[in-house]
Amino acid sequence: MEAIPVATVQAGPSGQTHAPPKHRWWALAVIGLAQLMVVLDATIVNIALPSAQQDLGFDNNGRQWIVTAYSLAFGSLLLLGGRLADLFGRKTTFIIGVVGFAAASAIGGAANGFAMLVVARAVQGLFGALLAPAALSLLTTTFTEPKERARAFGIFGAIAGSGAAVGLVLGGLLTEYLDWRWTLYVNDAIAVPALIGAIVFIGRSVAAEQPKLDILGAVLVSGGLFGIVYGFANAETHDWGNWMTWGFLAAGGVLLVAFFLWQTRAKHPVLPLRVLADRDRAAALSTVLISSAGMFGVFLFLTYYLQSTLGYSPVKNGVAFLPTVGALMVLAQLSTNWLVPKIGPKIVVPIGMLLATGGMVWLTRLGLDSSYAAHVLPPLLLLGAGLGMSMPAAMSYATLGVQASDQGVASAALNTTQQVGGSISTALLNTLAASAATDYAKHHLTDPLVKANAALHSYTVAYWWSAGFFAFAVIVTVLLFRARKSASLPAADSEAQVRATATPDAEATGRAAPTAALPAVGAGGSAMVRGQVRDGVGAPVPRTAITLLDTAGHQLARAASRADGSYAVDTPERGTLVLIGSAPGYQPQVVTLTLNDTPVSHDLVLLPNPGGLAGTVRGGDGEALPGALVVATDQHGDVTASATTGMDGGYLIGDLLPGDYTLGISAPGHRPAAVPATVSAAATRCDIRLSAAAILRGAVHTQDGRALEDARVTLIDSAGNVVGTRTTSVDGSYSFTDLSSEQYTVIAAGYPPVATQVTLDGSQGGVDIQLGHKEA
Repeated sequence: MEAIPVATVQAGPSGQTHAPPKHRWWALAVIGLAQLMVVLDATIVNIALPSAQQDLGFDNNGRQWIVTAYSLAFGSLLLLGGRLADLFGRKTTFIIGVVGFAAASAIGGAANGFAMLVVARAVQGLFGALLAPAALSLLTTTFTEPKERARAFGIFGAIAGSGAAVGLVLGGLLTEYLDWRWTLYVNDAIAVPALIGAIVFIGRSVAAEQPKLDILGAVLVSGGLFGIVYGFANAETHDWGNWMTWGFLAAGGVLLVAFFLWQTRAKHPVLPLRVLADRDRAAALSTVLISSAGMFGVFLFLTYYLQSTLGYSPVKNGVAFLPTVGALMVLAQLSTNWLVPKIGPKIVVPIGMLLATGGMVWLTRLGLDSSYAAHVLPPLLLLGAGLGMSMPAAMSYATLGVQASDQGVASAALNTTQQVGGSISTALLNTLAASAATDYAKHHLTDPLVKANAALHSYTVAYWWSAGFFAFAVIVTVLLFRARKSASLPAADSEAQVRATATPDAEATGRAAPTAALPAVGAGGSAMVRGQVRDGVGAPVPRTAITLLDTAGHQLARAASRADGSYAVDTPERGTLVLIGSAPGYQPQVVTLTLNDTPVSHDLVLLPNPGGLAGTVRGGDGEALPGALVVATDQHGDVTASATTGMDGGYLIGDLLPGDYTLGISAPGHRPAAVPATVSAAATRCDIRLSAAAILRGAVHTQDGRALEDARVTLIDSAGNVVGTRTTSVDGSYSFTDLSSEQYTVIAAGYPPVATQVTLDGSQGGVDIQLGHKEA
């Protein structure tokens, strides 16, 4: 047997053991579109509410329900939606969310009454609760290389942070120049390319274990979040003394306490508490919660100020927020790509919150005669810069290091904090502002501009409270985020770190360490690294060699995974360590871990070594066939790879995962063939021999020797199948090509039919047929 070249898997320059998804940047565009569609609906419909109210004829309380129906369904079902994404696949959940959200938007746009619009908004929220966590978890598992992850989260964070402002602009344009219904129809225009892109560019994820859902946990958390969101919404429409406000808030709190208690006992928890245990993640979620509360102070009350006090139109009002979006996008990229990797989130995020605090305090100086350029624009730029520095970094750290099986629920926790923060802010600031306006009016009855000044005073109170939220976030983030060494790894070195990788079909379940390393802690007792080793479909991989190294390459500990795939290694070392997992027939996985004084849980996913197919295609007489096409299809009939034979008839198809395939082979002048092939971890030999294609020619004549034109000739194989039909030409000739070597029946008709048998042996054959005229 001749030697076969085998394709090898090599680690790239940055230590990857598997190439990242090919279309990951297109996938980012798709995920960003879907996220934009969700965040737009937080504000875009608000601009259109007066027009919708006039068109459909509902009262002011109905206006509030158009907003509340969406936020109730969205906020209360987010954690459940995130868990469903983990259990049933993120791509599947993402596509269902996009399609459902678009359908609900179309129904809402076509609403002929209040009830239809409210139901459509609630259904929007339901599918949004599926879509938002799936989008963020897809982003997290698609981008695992530190530099690319930073860039991707910078873009995603900018979209999430600026979506509300974009919604104001777009809502104003659509309402003013088209119709309020287009504020809903626009989602369908966004959903179509997002759906196509999701199908084409987003890889399929496979659940690591059979889908199981904690029904009681899902009911408790959904009910608890419903009570919290509805309680705050009720406070906004009624007041804080209303029994329903405190009743729903209390019920929601009790249910959430019961939920967390149950999660400590549930076998398959909706929200595994390990997701919340990490200190950096707690800091990140706190940042998002408090920032979301503070953001509404500017977007809500500055909108009132611009339209009511300065007399801006809805379109001009939306455009006024665009500088905030620009500052946010610029600082988001700067923060995630340069500042956080260099100096860590403990410094960057609090500085961002401090800038946002300054922006809100600046807004408190606005007066009745303030101008946009001198008094509104500078604090907006400062606020955008602060949010750009903090929000994308916080969103990245909120999902960093979460096991792949928990990415969906971690993303849902992030979205939930954002939604709850917005709900708290809207209710609290609205009631505080209303009370401030009433008190001002009572004490300034002699003021000729009492109404305008009372409104202005209420906005100022809201700005101060928002500034307080951001100031509180400064304290929380300084205390919670872990310290990073100021002299951390430079970008070039951090790119060379080994890390956990993810593929579209089997996502690595580990933590890709941030580029900034933790300082080493003094040696004390041993700390443990433990976890599970699974293959791409979730089955345990026993006897995997686990090796723990320091950053200088010295071996610290080693172990082997047990029959259930579990492993545990301990070491007295602290700081950034390297974990290697390898098993025969699988690609090795290499990750960096940060080890402190607490045990670290880290799961590994080992992908099978890609095998290969090689062989020679020859003709029936043994001659090599150059230029033959060899196509490999998998068990589902999808084309996996193809190759063309060289001058020696040889072919090589590399990078095939182990499994069963079908090879389709075709070459000019030969019959095509299909053969099965089983690929193992090593290269597999599969030689193929093609039979030469036979040709049948002949002519049809009359009894006196004249050629018969337009006579019908049918060829039937030995099984009785019609191979083909020909009509004779002017000289009476016909031909059949590309035939197998077997027995055929030739039938000529048009005159009394004549049937003739012929056997082909791989060469040309001829059958001349004489037909007698039916009147002869």
